[in-house]
Amino acid sequence: MRWSLIWPRLLTWFSIPVLLLVGSPRWLDGAHGHATTPPGPVEWGVAVEPGRCAILRQPLLKPRCLADLPARLEPIDPDGQWWRLRFDQPATAADWIVRLLGRPGVAGLEPAVRLFYQWTPADPLVAQQEWLTVVGFLAAWDDTIGRAEVAVAVIDSGVAASHPDLAGKLLPGYDYLRRDADPDDEVGHGTAVAGIIAAAADGRGMVGGAPGIKIVPLKVGDQIGASSLSIAEAVYGAIERGVQVINLSLGADTPSGALERAIEQAYARGIVVVAAAGNTPDSVTFPASYPEVIAVGGATADGKRLASFTSRLTRVDLIAPAENVLTTTWDGQESSWDRRTGTSFAAPMVSATAALVRSIAPDSSVEWVRQTLRETASPLDPPGQPGAGSGLLSARGAVDRAVLRRFAQTWQRADLPVAAGQAQRSWLWGPAAFAVTREPYEEARAGTRAVAYFDKARLELTDPDRPPSDPWAVTSGLLARELISGMEQVGDRRFVPRAPASIPVAGDPDDRLGPTYATLAAVLALPPLEQGELITQTIDRSGQIGNEPRLADYGVRAGPLVPETSHRVASVFWEFLQRRDIVYADGAFRSDQLFWPLFAVTGFPITEAYWTRAKVGGVERDVLVQCFERRCLTYTPDNPPGWRVELGNVGQHYYRWRYGSLPDRPPASDPAAMAPVDGSGRS
Repeated sequence: MRWSLIWPRLLTWFSIPVLLLVGSPRWLDGAHGHATTPPGPVEWGVAVEPGRCAILRQPLLKPRCLADLPARLEPIDPDGQWWRLRFDQPATAADWIVRLLGRPGVAGLEPAVRLFYQWTPADPLVAQQEWLTVVGFLAAWDDTIGRAEVAVAVIDSGVAASHPDLAGKLLPGYDYLRRDADPDDEVGHGTAVAGIIAAAADGRGMVGGAPGIKIVPLKVGDQIGASSLSIAEAVYGAIERGVQVINLSLGADTPSGALERAIEQAYARGIVVVAAAGNTPDSVTFPASYPEVIAVGGATADGKRLASFTSRLTRVDLIAPAENVLTTTWDGQESSWDRRTGTSFAAPMVSATAALVRSIAPDSSVEWVRQTLRETASPLDPPGQPGAGSGLLSARGAVDRAVLRRFAQTWQRADLPVAAGQAQRSWLWGPAAFAVTREPYEEARAGTRAVAYFDKARLELTDPDRPPSDPWAVTSGLLARELISGMEQVGDRRFVPRAPASIPVAGDPDDRLGPTYATLAAVLALPPLEQGELITQTIDRSGQIGNEPRLADYGVRAGPLVPETSHRVASVFWEFLQRRDIVYADGAFRSDQLFWPLFAVTGFPITEAYWTRAKVGGVERDVLVQCFERRCLTYTPDNPPGWRVELGNVGQHYYRWRYGSLPDRPPASDPAAMAPVDGSGRS
């Protein structure tokens, strides 16, 4: 190896975001609602020059030039030229890596790189499932493959429980023909429908659009067809079993009062009913034509045109591929996979998408799901064709809309009252999102997760399987601690090393008086004041700590100690966190705790509170600053009462630190614009 090449490569390592195998020290631990994984070591690779760094043999094998490091050393290569360093703490690693940069005998340094398994369904027939790509299921799975608690009732010819792609996917069903609990398929139609909805992602066969959900097989038909009365009875059976979606891949040109009544009951219970529009261009098909049903027409395999056979007269909401659809098959004796054609096989794609939407937005109404499917569909060219509805199904678009709904529910609890003039206070998030995107995160299903940036925070869909009422499903990111530490978090225990942010914590963006986030990195470990002591300590841009007795006139005292981080919350901030005010919850404005749970929005405090002089609105003022893990709070006595305590613009600051500048245009979809949505607040 030419050692002269190591230093340019080292500089490259520092300029490229590289994933460190980093565990979090105590002050980096968030205010989580569940136990965290024990921290792991910080790993770096070091190359030494044998001629300038002798290898010591006693008492343990190690290079002389690394002998004083407070790290565990392990040889990587048999020649002893590359060594692994394992530090227990990021701060220790950062300190010693800087020291090693110019040390004689050290030829190169690089952080350990985390390589990810590239997850995609390994089922061998996925490559032949063109419909997965055409309607965007592969991208939709970035957020969810469906929760096991979500069930779709397949009211059809039964489902072959022995099919390898459906084994273990079926909940107890019923056979309405023989009146028993064995809804096994004798025709194959129901098995084909069920496979499109939920065939398992298990490394064999194919994959359904929502492989994580369950199927309730309700058998109503034989080789000839199915009675409308049996179907109606099965709809009631689906209601009793608590399903979220019903798939009806069958139809007739004659309406049925009994079936219509059953569907109305399902609709009233909030069950999404999806039906095929029919395979005769000049006929109207029921139950797809009932207004409570999401009616699905057929498209060509590539999704670009209407299928020649799909109904042009049935009321259609949207279309999905209905030609040569690869799916699970059953001939009464053997399981297999084959291609099927008809709107019967377009409808289950929409049912699968509805199940994904209901997995992320379980409290969404039928009409919200219908609106989401229609508004995210891709119009055909030319638009407005009879039988095409709103256009081609977009599973990706529908799931994205469900994610935005979750963000909207988090935003609207505190900030909708401000936007509506119901509350006179500063924003907790901001009036609108300025960026909606995806960012790398190791624990996310596909290695990325959806995020939305507001002025004062970043919302992230941490766990889509948690219900909207759970405050830990959508979190706001430990942004302040990242800005202060210079460690960009890309996983529960994974961080990218960067420089702490040289951005003012408080005041105007061009303020040159008050502390930056980088300034605060030097005061994290300073001890707290005694409880009740008046806060007169100050901090300036350089990090110099001072004391000004005049600040006692503001009457701000050191409040309760938070044991998790050993810092006290200033009295004005503690009162703010305990505040009751107008929130939007359960579909109405009402009085409640503004912060619930207490530290869910802010995280625990990671600094003490300090006074500083900062330019606010172009005027130099006294400002009290205290940073928590997720937010930095400011108290400006000169402000009007409702705006004296504010949450700083951490969202803006973080985005600039991570990406260089704010976006030059608003996002295509803003969660705040969706509010209000039903099912908000805590329950």
